[in-house]
Amino acid sequence: MLNRTVGGGNIFMAKRTPLRQSARYAEIAQALRSEIEHGNYRIGDKLPTEHELCEKFAASRFTVRQAIAWLRDQGFVDARPGIGTRVIALQKRDAFVQTLNSTEELLQYPGDTYRTHLDKTHITATPELAMMLRCRPGAEWSKLTAMRIARPDLPISWLDVYVQPRFAGVYDLPNPSGEPVLRQIESHYGHHAVQAQVEIFVSRIREELAEPLRCEPGAAAMVILRRYRGSDNDIYLVTYSVHPENRFSLNFEFERQ
Repeated sequence: MLNRTVGGGNIFMAKRTPLRQSARYAEIAQALRSEIEHGNYRIGDKLPTEHELCEKFAASRFTVRQAIAWLRDQGFVDARPGIGTRVIALQKRDAFVQTLNSTEELLQYPGDTYRTHLDKTHITATPELAMMLRCRPGAEWSKLTAMRIARPDLPISWLDVYVQPRFAGVYDLPNPSGEPVLRQIESHYGHHAVQAQVEIFVSRIREELAEPLRCEPGAAAMVILRRYRGSDNDIYLVTYSVHPENRFSLNFEFERQ
């Protein structure tokens, strides 16, 4: 098992992105937030379906999805494909997070691992993928499929990397030290992340990933979804990594300063 322990990280209150009041999705998000805070929905209740919300607010599906994404970022709801959108909090939660530099160190893989590329392609975001990438459906992205391997030959994770097309050349850069794509973009393009969003959740190994990851289909897995936003406020890099159980762990140590 590979472990990462980081101590002494600076802690500050998370800065939330404000809603632009002129945006239609903002109006919908605020209306739903008000309903949640006033008890129209209890914790565990499902919000109406996308179709029902589109009819209720006379809005497009994309606009409704933006509103739901904002509510999710604020900690009010949890949205999962095939399950729906459930209320998980009745008030906005101010979460403690680490600074960006500390977060990078915390989620960094040990030096005795490397990334091996399997496939790269240009894709157009489907509505479902657009929700994960936080972009509009039809947006162009460059996708890398890879695996993270521990020497000598143990698969640590399956990795899907999405970058905006202007950074697609990063996949062809030599990488003898096994640097993450984030660092490669910084060093080669001079484009730095000013915000990192990280989601960690439990899932199952899909059948098509079982053989390359050398585990059983349906086995428990830890999924880490990371989104990186630049100074232009655009998300330019998204990584989705699937780790079979007992292959990788994260150990958190925080000190208030």
